[in-house]
Amino acid sequence: MQSHHETIVQCLRDYGPLGKDGIARRAGLLVNQCSRALPVLERAGRVEQTGRTVLSDSRRHEREWRVCDAG
Repeated sequence: MQSHHETIVQCLRDYGPLGKDGIARRAGLLVNQCSRALPVLERAGRVEQTGRTVLSDSRRHEREWRVCDAG
């Protein structure tokens, strides 16, 4: 079984840049799990923010994330 972190990285590899709601939906995780894991993955150099925002499921703007080239 993959950890949440590996599941998130694989989801971003498979689907490209996404917001946390999109990651959660496609990866079968809770939004809260993604919210906690993304900063950890960012500090580890595995994912990064694109500098763009996307609409969340609640129609609010949220940060978009992508896999780092080295990740």
